[in-house]
Amino acid sequence: MYSNQGHLPALKKNENLLLSRLHTLFPDDLKPQVFLLFFALVIQLIASAISGVGFSLNTSGFWLAGFILWILWFVAMLFIVSPNTNNVLGNHRKFIKRGAMVVIALLALLGLTELVMAVWIAPKENNPTNDFAQLLSQMEHGFQYNDGTALQQQAIENLFRGKNPYSNGNIIAALLKYNGSFDRVTPLRAGKLANVFPYPSETQLKAIWDRAIHHPSQSPPELESRVCYPAGFFLLPAPFIAAGIKDIRIVYLIFVLIGLATVTFMIPPKKCLLFIVFAAISLELWNSLANGETGSIVFPLLLIAWVSLNKNLWLSAIAMGLAVATKQTAWFFLPFYLILLWHESGLKSLGFVCAIIAGIFILMNASFFIQSPSIWLASVTSPMTDRLFPLGVGIVSLVASGILNIRSSLPFTAMEAIVFIGCAVWYMRNAKRYPYAGPILAVLPLFFAWRSLWSYFFYVQIIVLACLLTKKGNSSSLAREHLEDTTNKDPSLGQHSMADAGTP
Repeated sequence: MYSNQGHLPALKKNENLLLSRLHTLFPDDLKPQVFLLFFALVIQLIASAISGVGFSLNTSGFWLAGFILWILWFVAMLFIVSPNTNNVLGNHRKFIKRGAMVVIALLALLGLTELVMAVWIAPKENNPTNDFAQLLSQMEHGFQYNDGTALQQQAIENLFRGKNPYSNGNIIAALLKYNGSFDRVTPLRAGKLANVFPYPSETQLKAIWDRAIHHPSQSPPELESRVCYPAGFFLLPAPFIAAGIKDIRIVYLIFVLIGLATVTFMIPPKKCLLFIVFAAISLELWNSLANGETGSIVFPLLLIAWVSLNKNLWLSAIAMGLAVATKQTAWFFLPFYLILLWHESGLKSLGFVCAIIAGIFILMNASFFIQSPSIWLASVTSPMTDRLFPLGVGIVSLVASGILNIRSSLPFTAMEAIVFIGCAVWYMRNAKRYPYAGPILAVLPLFFAWRSLWSYFFYVQIIVLACLLTKKGNSSSLAREHLEDTTNKDPSLGQHSMADAGTP
């Protein structure tokens, strides 16, 4: 009896310690690279905002400033995932931690302000009379369906009616039904826009729209009207729409919340709060949901796939298979995902995962391919083959802003391919030392593409943070981190260990 009672204070102490850790935002064992992700979040937000202003005002100065900031963001992210980062910044941990706390406070305040403006103020400004009121009106306008969300919901409805979604896409009918606007379309360099460069004006788009709405059953050649994605794009949301959800963005929200919750349970309890806070202040994530950004449906799948890679191989493979069968951006992640899997688990696991991914893709797309191979192939490859206008925050921003006059997408396709191959080869050789670099290298080629939209990049840092918090990486990389920590505390011990390990 006495012995058991003696253990009660110790148990109570351990319980209190666990509870305190659950409510600790920054546990003591966090590395500086984790704190740096909060600064990268700010850089990305500012870069996206400035690039957006450049597009709206068609001002080359803002385009160029945004382009430079996006380069800075990539440099920062690559520095963060470097194994030497924690050693370089080890003596500045407290200062960086305080900066991260300031970032959290500022972004939380900014997010609340934006929410108040969007929900309570903007809807009241029906007739803008000043610049601020016009800004609020534009904000409300931005939270309407775009062409991607409209075509997606139209594809689901066609599926329910027994029609082939790939054969019955109509952007005019879709936007009219879901109260979309003429400026939420993807214009093509065809028809009356064939000689327009670098991007059609609102007046030109409005003229095309006004003509098209008189014959809504016919899509004009100047506007993208295909369902441009693999079948998972409309098959995954279909059960939710069938259940009665009217707005496709609510489905996006459900997917994102499920993805964040799933990964939160994989993160050690004392670090969960940090991940939740980081996701909450990732304003680009929530803005993309409100804007109907279709990447919101593939992000949670990529998040789960990457974080669960060395925790639950079945779950990881299924999530990656669904991502690849949903949107082409996941195709850029796939080689780096498989390279890391090969380094960590070997060829047997690689073959197993490849079989699952291929099986899911075939299962979801086979029937539509069989119905009409040419239409399916033309639709899925349309982002690469259609005559799209240059647009994005990468190198192409120099063309979109008028700084450079390059009218062919071929040089950008070549750069994208070269960078992609270079990144894959580099990761093949260095994945053991840089396991966290995979998601960044996956989107880096898109920075050189003819279309390098901000939505290709906004969720990468959330994936990287989740990997860092779950210690994503192989045993050798984790052992190396432990060795580096030991070396910092006792250099002589570190030298001895390195010599014993045969490390040069």
